[in-house]
Amino acid sequence: MDRFNLERRIKAEKWADSILAVMTLDEKLHQMAASFPNGNARLSIPHMQQGECLHGAVTPYATSFPQALALGSTWDVQLIEQVATVIAKECRACGIHQCYGPMVAVVRDPRWGRIQEAYGEDAYHVSRIGLAFTLGLQGTSDKYLDKDHIIATVKHFVADGEPLAGLNGAAMEISERSLREVHLLPFETIVKEGHVCSVMPAHHSLNGVPCHCNKYLLQDILRDEYKFDGIVVSDNGDIRKLHTALYVSNDSEQSAVMAVNAGVDTELAWMIPWNENRLYGPVLKNAVENGKIDIEKINKAVKRVLIKKYELGLLDDPTADPEQESLEKCYSTNSGQEHVSMAGKTLYFGKPRKDRDTVCYNKEHDALALKAALKAVIMLKNENSVLPLNKNSINKMAVIGPNADRLLLGNYSTDKPKYYISVLDGIKEYAKGNFEVSYSQALDQNDYSAIDIPDAVRKAKSSDVTILVLGGNEITCMENEDVDDLALKKDQQMLFEKVRKVSKKLILVILDGRPSSFEWAKDNADAILLGFYLGQECGNAVALTVFGENNPSAKLPVTIPRNVGQIQCHYNRYWPGRAPSYYKSAVEPLYPFGFGLSYSSFDISAPIIEKERYTVNDDIPVSVTVTNTSDVKGEETVQIYIRDLVASLVRPVIELKRFRKVELLPNETKTLCFTLRPRDFSFWKDKKWTVEPGTFIIYAGNSSTNLKETELNLE
Repeated sequence: MDRFNLERRIKAEKWADSILAVMTLDEKLHQMAASFPNGNARLSIPHMQQGECLHGAVTPYATSFPQALALGSTWDVQLIEQVATVIAKECRACGIHQCYGPMVAVVRDPRWGRIQEAYGEDAYHVSRIGLAFTLGLQGTSDKYLDKDHIIATVKHFVADGEPLAGLNGAAMEISERSLREVHLLPFETIVKEGHVCSVMPAHHSLNGVPCHCNKYLLQDILRDEYKFDGIVVSDNGDIRKLHTALYVSNDSEQSAVMAVNAGVDTELAWMIPWNENRLYGPVLKNAVENGKIDIEKINKAVKRVLIKKYELGLLDDPTADPEQESLEKCYSTNSGQEHVSMAGKTLYFGKPRKDRDTVCYNKEHDALALKAALKAVIMLKNENSVLPLNKNSINKMAVIGPNADRLLLGNYSTDKPKYYISVLDGIKEYAKGNFEVSYSQALDQNDYSAIDIPDAVRKAKSSDVTILVLGGNEITCMENEDVDDLALKKDQQMLFEKVRKVSKKLILVILDGRPSSFEWAKDNADAILLGFYLGQECGNAVALTVFGENNPSAKLPVTIPRNVGQIQCHYNRYWPGRAPSYYKSAVEPLYPFGFGLSYSSFDISAPIIEKERYTVNDDIPVSVTVTNTSDVKGEETVQIYIRDLVASLVRPVIELKRFRKVELLPNETKTLCFTLRPRDFSFWKDKKWTVEPGTFIIYAGNSSTNLKETELNLE
């Protein structure tokens, strides 16, 4: 923490102590309410408004950026920080001070509907993307938590990315080694390097202990080991679930006490009024008064909240007016009751600043949304260089499919974005004055059942090029919408087969929140573009890519399996075992982690290491040369992996340790320098990080399967 922020922290603690000394118990408990009016007019404590900002503030005024999994596809940490900086600025203009993001689950099961909210399947990749997003939200140096930044809430702590059977909130049983090496790494990185201000526990139980009452996670690891000093906010209704679903508690009072004792500071209880149903309210008050919990536990939680309100500058922020959203407003004076229903209040998005419209309708923000969408388009196939298309050689194009003209933003998006450009919109705009565009929806946009496939066939047959837009939507993939089949839903396969038979050129565009299995489509489409929801500029991004004004550079942040039977198929698995002769499909996935094509071609050298031997305590410089071997300017993502050849415990086949995106002119060569540190070669053994001497392979390439290698010896 720099001097400026250290001085602010000292002032914040002094102010918090002075306020705590004169607060009543009711007033203290009121500060422990998240997404609920929490100002205090008597003591001039400002209101702190929470919200969602997974890929843009969830308000009609804000910019809708690509979904989180699409942002992970960019592999561009500078871009991610820029995006999050804009999101934070728009949040503050809308009166939002804290957001529940980033979501840094390391996702190992695409059946899980929340996969779209995460950045990918690799712990290192997720940690760097998540860190960049956190830094953008909170700001750095003298911009940390200033008037244009907000509190980030990294979630969900921890290990919800590979739930049992792919079901949201399912129990997780995992070894300490996997917990440390995979699922905790993003949180450790973001707490230590990003100084994140808030953490949200996960829904599930971890090794039998619910995360919302898990002292080992919240106290021993998060606070004592990682030195986290911010707010732990519950996920929605999860404190109550300790006695209603997970059955580790007898009643609401015991659940509240368990959560506070474990280290949960504030309760998110959506749509719950200030009555006996709010656990961190009247229920916790009874527990304190009956001696069930030490008041100092309450004081610590409240002080953490007050400190963040001060550090955010809310005492002087008109959007945090304590009179507007105060404790007094939680009670009704007209009904004679002690509480008023908060059904409307919990949907409140804060008091906007006067400059809200100027900030949110900034054209530069829209331009950044387009830039992010362009960098998130993944090209998976380009048979015989069918792409990019030449607009001057096309007379008629057919745009077909249920996702071609449907609002597709993904989880935690506003229902009414300031605008959305569909693929059909984007193609039509690009076609003006050049060629004719026909359209056929063909399938129902919600369940993908057939409506008029013959119409689609007729239009494809009469066109020079067919753009077929398939995939999923918020009904087939979202929170609590998990699946047991990864194939294209309902009648999409039938539509593809019939349109393929009559199309001269067929470009398949898949827009979805999860990786679908589309083996037949892979073999039969001329080109394939994939977007994990591309935000408000979706259609422009697709059109500009199809016609070559955007050179695709995105890479898969997850492995795409051939079918659901391949799960789990993440790239950095342990030794996979014998080749299964009884499988009906090939062992290799449909597409590997890190894969993505470009209109350029690149050559990446084997890693260059200065010395033959290093010690286990050395930092190791590694350089790689990358050359654009084409006549098209483009971007390539250089990926550095390692493999431990012999270890005392079984190690993953390979592990990503560094990556960097680089732009190259035609025939240009650049040398990229990386530094591998002892932690990169370590694994968790005997309750500590261990680096064993021996031989390692260092790989460099542009995907997890296209690599060149160099041997490294550690002594």
